[in-house]
Amino acid sequence: MTATTQSRPDPGSSPARFSRLTRPQHLQGEHWSDISVMLGALSIVMFWMFGFGIVLGVCAIAAGIAANRYPAVEGSEPKSLEALLGILTGAFGIAAGTVFLTAALPHL
Repeated sequence: MTATTQSRPDPGSSPARFSRLTRPQHLQGEHWSDISVMLGALSIVMFWMFGFGIVLGVCAIAAGIAANRYPAVEGSEPKSLEALLGILTGAFGIAAGTVFLTAALPHL
């Protein structure tokens, strides 16, 4: 009795089939500015959730700063303003969450 063995295909032999999709560098910076605006808006909406709005605001500021570090965003005025909007909404969410916490904690 002879056992027939089938050889497995080498994952490195077919790069088109097993390769990961990567985004160009300019799309990654635009992605971070969108995330910054989204997190900043969520931080304003979620300010009443006992610190969750503050955490989202900090994340929005970090994403906005990360977006401004990409050269493609620095050269694009709309995306640069979008990252700035994310930073400002994140700061406003932090402020609203802090005001809510200082008003609500004495009553707990």
